Amino acid sequence: MKTDTIIVGSGIIGMSLANILSKNNKKVIIIEKNLSNNLKNRRVYALSEKTKSFFESISVWENIIGINQLDEMKLYYRDCILNDALSFKRIDFNKNIGYIAESNNIMKALVEKINQDENITLYDNCSINDITNKFNNIKIITTDEKIIEAKYLFSCEGLKSDIKKYLGIDNLYDDYDSKAKVFNIKHEQSNKRIATQIFLKSGPVAFLPISLNESSIVASIRNNFISDNFNEDNICSFLEKITNNALGKIELNSKILSFDLVGFDSESYKIGNTLFVGDSAHSVHPLAGMGLNLGISDVIEINEVIKGSSQIFGDKNFFSGYARKQKVINKKARQQLKIIERLYSLENKVIMKIINLGMKNIQKSSFLKEKIINHANNNLSIF
Repeated sequence: MKTDTIIVGSGIIGMSLANILSKNNKKVIIIEKNLSNNLKNRRVYALSEKTKSFFESISVWENIIGINQLDEMKLYYRDCILNDALSFKRIDFNKNIGYIAESNNIMKALVEKINQDENITLYDNCSINDITNKFNNIKIITTDEKIIEAKYLFSCEGLKSDIKKYLGIDNLYDDYDSKAKVFNIKHEQSNKRIATQIFLKSGPVAFLPISLNESSIVASIRNNFISDNFNEDNICSFLEKITNNALGKIELNSKILSFDLVGFDSESYKIGNTLFVGDSAHSVHPLAGMGLNLGISDVIEINEVIKGSSQIFGDKNFFSGYARKQKVINKKARQQLKIIERLYSLENKVIMKIINLGMKNIQKSSFLKEKIINHANNNLSIF
């Protein structure tokens, strides 16, 4: 069978890309190993204003249930939890500062949209068995012996990309020497729709409001600080301590997921007519909430290329601009976040005083805070 495009991976990025390609009158076939896993995933994402606008443009935003609009963001440095925070309030700037949504709810809205789209065909419980990657033609053979030809192949599989293995593409890694702990909590007191990030000696801990009395925790813990504070028996009392009991009694409301934190950039975003998008192409430190938003930025740029190009769809150079531009943007984001993470973890007393002084001065300046909010929205970040 023949189609315009093949997407491998039906996560949020793959589904978003399918919608954009269809909107540009392209036929799309999606290959997915296990869609049900994506629909069950309760991972929480921070969404920027640009990402919201994108979902609105494909008529999905209004169908995502459980979106929590942030009223405030607070940043604390070390023991400053007992003192003043660097605070950004939506009401002060008359601007939206971010949203929190669960992955499964975003996925359900995307699947509902795709099921109504005649340009999109989804093959579930299916994966690639072989790839022929020519400049003007892609041919894949699936594990259930489907033979599909297309002009372009998009990898939206995430870090563990089968397509990269087939094509011999490597990743350039940053090892953060840290582990991530991700889980949900319930708490006695309301979070007041405030997203909080605390920069501890061990690494940043983010509190993302799911509802008024439920939050998602994303903790980045440097390996030399892994201790009993972060196991199931002690984690809630540890969180109560670092928040000075602001949320009252805290209870664990999910399993604790733990994984090594790495940043990476794909050696190439494009080889022949195969392109890498989202977490197949890049990954950054989670401290700024940029991960999903950067993936949506890739999709937005692909849309801009299709709308603005004078080349024939199918030409080997059609998406070369996408590959160059997004590689620069994502590399810059990865490097900036690495610097911030390392800076806030330093034990140098002079640097610590400078950071504290800088946060206090920013807190006093509405002008600087508005500049930071504008920069965050323009760069697909909420922190």
